Amino acid sequence: MTPPAPTTPPPPPDVLVIGAGIAGLTAARALQREGLAVEVLEKSRGVGGRAATRTVHGARVDHGAQFFTARDPGFQREVDGWLRDGVARVWAEGFPSWSAAGGWRDPEAGANPRYACPGGMNALGKRLAERLAVTRGARAVAVRPSDGAWEVELEGGERRRASRVAVTAPVPQALELLSAVDLPSALRDGLEGVAYAPCFAVMAGYPYVPAPAWPGVRLPDHPDLAWIANDGAKRDAGGGGTVLVLHATADFTRRRYDDPPGAVVADLLRAASAVVPGAERPAWTDHQRWRYALAMTPHPERALLAAEGLVLCGDGFGGESGGRLESAYLSGLAAAALLGEVAD
Repeated sequence: MTPPAPTTPPPPPDVLVIGAGIAGLTAARALQREGLAVEVLEKSRGVGGRAATRTVHGARVDHGAQFFTARDPGFQREVDGWLRDGVARVWAEGFPSWSAAGGWRDPEAGANPRYACPGGMNALGKRLAERLAVTRGARAVAVRPSDGAWEVELEGGERRRASRVAVTAPVPQALELLSAVDLPSALRDGLEGVAYAPCFAVMAGYPYVPAPAWPGVRLPDHPDLAWIANDGAKRDAGGGGTVLVLHATADFTRRRYDDPPGAVVADLLRAASAVVPGAERPAWTDHQRWRYALAMTPHPERALLAAEGLVLCGDGFGGESGGRLESAYLSGLAAAALLGEVAD
């Protein structure tokens, strides 16, 4: 019997993108349009990063980014395509606010539209990932220079090579990945100045409780609770009752980050009951801790060429605090432009 011919491994990609969040997927898509072979390495099972949705007790719930806005004309053109295809729709034009001292206040006049996704915010990642090579469950642990190219080591010891790499992890994690890279001290100092705020999110279901009339409410003066979303207002009409999403303040999350989740959930639900009577008695709950939820002191550059063929990007870049989804998208485009200029 003739032995089978040895298989030839596929050639390495031109670009490895670490992270399948909005920035990484946007960069990968732009580079692929330039004719480059791109592979996206994603540590989790899903795509979209903090534009995240999970199904809890039959309800699809956004437990990360709640909505997005569009100020840049190029991003607005992208959003217009999502609107035409039903991926996104206008959810609200501003949100009311509530405080213990002042009660309810109407949304600010002339606010930009707030967009959300009827099928969940992770629909954005799925849309951007179409026709991209995304390897899930691939956690990068180190990036190193290697004979004029770059080597990415994955958890478990596997190694990948490419001439160009885009790192889209939150900046503190990116610096850990690049510990073997000799970064200029000024560049490293600038990256170490990027700071993020954490957020504890609570999802709570009330199957037999009518939904609030508002889509979401801001709590600007509350010490523990920053936001409550009426998540069902994003979805197509149905009879599933009410689903609330609560976001804790950064200060509360820092204080309670390592506390037992059940106690944290109970305290946030009690805080929400001042705004939504009965909020402390849900039929079910779930939770999520986001360590790098919002970039509060972002890097001033939209994306950063850290070394030849090595770019950092994400919502921690661009000089706009708050970790907006638009910032991640624009940073991904900027990263692709920088890598596209790097000679082979």
